Amino acid sequence: MAQAATFIIGFAAILGLFIYFIRRVSQRYSHRIDEASFARIERVIIGGIVLGVVGMFQPWLFAGYKLGFQLLLISTLAFIVWSHVTPAPTIYRAEE
Repeated sequence: MAQAATFIIGFAAILGLFIYFIRRVSQRYSHRIDEASFARIERVIIGGIVLGVVGMFQPWLFAGYKLGFQLLLISTLAFIVWSHVTPAPTIYRAEE
């Protein structure tokens, strides 16, 4: 019973810290990054996810599996964080 309580408390603490981190990043970068940079960073993160999946499912190297898993984990967490950031609005000027 004590192990279950320890696990649940630890899990809740880690989850709470991750939510706090997401909020801080969102407050810091929302509406401050132009759309082109936002899209570029998002593509890099998605590329990391794809490379992680490829690394996990390749049958030749066990090290590739380990690195693929780590890259997939980090890229997925980065995508979750980055999806809470809103790019700066594009301002169009009327042609005169």
